[in-house]
This record gives sequence, structure tokens and C-alpha cells, in this order.
Amino acid sequence: MIPCIDVRDGVATDPSGIPGLADPLDVVGIAGSYAHDGASQLFLDVVDPWTAVGYLPGLLRKLHKTGLELIVSVQHGVLPSPAKCAELLSAGADALSISTSMVEEPDRVAEAVRLLGGRRLVGVVNCSGDRQRGWRVCIHGGATLTTADAVALSERLGELRVRALLANNVDREGTGIGYDLDLTRAAARVSRLPVIASGGAGSAAQLVDALRSGDATYVLVNKVVHSGRETVGSLSESLYQHLHAEAD
Repeated sequence: MIPCIDVRDGVATDPSGIPGLADPLDVVGIAGSYAHDGASQLFLDVVDPWTAVGYLPGLLRKLHKTGLELIVSVQHGVLPSPAKCAELLSAGADALSISTSMVEEPDRVAEAVRLLGGRRLVGVVNCSGDRQRGWRVCIHGGATLTTADAVALSERLGELRVRALLANNVDREGTGIGYDLDLTRAAARVSRLPVIASGGAGSAAQLVDALRSGDATYVLVNKVVHSGRETVGSLSESLYQHLHAEAD
């Protein structure tokens, strides 16, 4: 399970409902709570443009002390110069996400893979649609719907051998109706990468569905834990119980 924190200007975009936080906007405090509950990875979704993230290296150094592996997205998966990428990686990021740049600047992404290594990059496929109509790729945080096919993009990311692929259906974000399992299965099949299911998590049963039926290796959770409605610990316990029951 990978919790996600949305960040703007160095703080969470919305106050967290996690009990006991000294500051509900403090990214390090929220991340520390996730780590305490057993999370081992964190997706940090920084919506600021690259020109406004001077605070990020310092924040990453603090987050690194939580022991969490950090997957960092800046400006909706835009990759800047290799030097800026290297600065964040040396500050504590384990991998940077590629999304918008994969559509707009594929040659830059290929160069980043060559210079940084595929293990330092995570592909993010944001899309809209369904299995019947097909999935069209969205970039710039979902603001721009392209004609690019999400399954074809997943296949190209697989060819680059990046660390993992996050498959997110933007139509489901924040709904709690569950992940798009058709999408995660298709992405896993064509990319042959570990897939992170994203978009729509609302219950432990839906997490189990993604891992069991959706061919996902990981599940991303955001609002369901950020709100305090569930914790990483409570979801992990429910996951264990569901999977143990199925095994029996």
C-alpha cells in the first residue's frame, strides 16, 4: 500500500484528518504517521511548477528520515533538466514520476532513463474512459485530454523498463467506488511492470480486488487515509484478513 500526499507551497493541499497531528498541513508529520502505521513507500504529488519548488530538497531530506521510500511527482510528471532531477534524487527521492513529459517530450524521458537509470523513474498513466470506449491519456494533472492511447503508452513505458507503472483513471479520483481493474490488468499485461493501482480507493475490499483481480502489485491510497476515515494500519489489517480468508 502506498499512501499519497498532495503538496503545494511545501504543505499539504488540504488539512489532514489524522488524529494527533500538531499541524494537519505538515507533510512530514503526515508522512511520519503513515510510516508509524507500517507504510514503506510514499507518493509525493507536488503540484507546484519546477520554478517554485526551491523548498523541495529540504523537505525531501526531512522526509527521508521517516524511512519511507519516496516517489516524487513535480508539476504533473514533467521532467526538467537531468541536473534538477539529480538534485532531488540526491536529496532523498528514490524515484521521480514521468507523465506529462512522456507524451510531450518522449525523447527527454528516454534520455533521463539513459542518464539516471530506469529504477529512478516511475511511469504515471493518467487517463479517462473505460474498456468499451478505450482510455485516452490525460496530461497536466488531468487538465488536458489527449488522443494518446493509455494502453499503448503503458507498453512504451514497459519498453523503457522504468521502476513501476501507476495506472490512474481520473474519472474515479475521489469517488471511493474502487479502481478501474480493466485498466490495471491491461497496463500490467502490456508493460510487464509492477503496476500501482490508483484512483477510486474507498475500502479494503477494493484494495484486495486490485491486488487479486486487477493484477496490481501495489495500491495507492489518498483521501481515504488523508481524511482520517481509515488509517494505513487499519487498511493493512483488513487487507491481511481478506487475503487470509481467501487463502483458507
